[in-house]
Amino acid sequence: MFDPISLLIRGVIFAMAACEIVYYAYLTWTIVVNWFQDNEHLATQPNNVAATIKTKLDSGEHVVVQGIFNKKTGDTVETRTIKYDQLDSDIRDAHRGSEVVIWQ
Repeated sequence: MFDPISLLIRGVIFAMAACEIVYYAYLTWTIVVNWFQDNEHLATQPNNVAATIKTKLDSGEHVVVQGIFNKKTGDTVETRTIKYDQLDSDIRDAHRGSEVVIWQ
């Protein structure tokens, strides 16, 4: 059985394979938080968690997958992929020590 972080990472890999859209707009902390608030009905379900996950694409480009993930299965509920260099310093700082940031 996988631990929750492994399930989230596995879910992100699946989401990246299924999702071809990468957001290019400069995203600030407020915009990222607003996205989670817009999806609050999903994020607050008992088996779900809101997270951002920094990962590297096969192309070498770094991205952050923002999403709602099912903690038990690792499945993605709702996601979007954002180019890492399009994030403000606050969000980059949150990911400096960890690939996965859980938003509560």
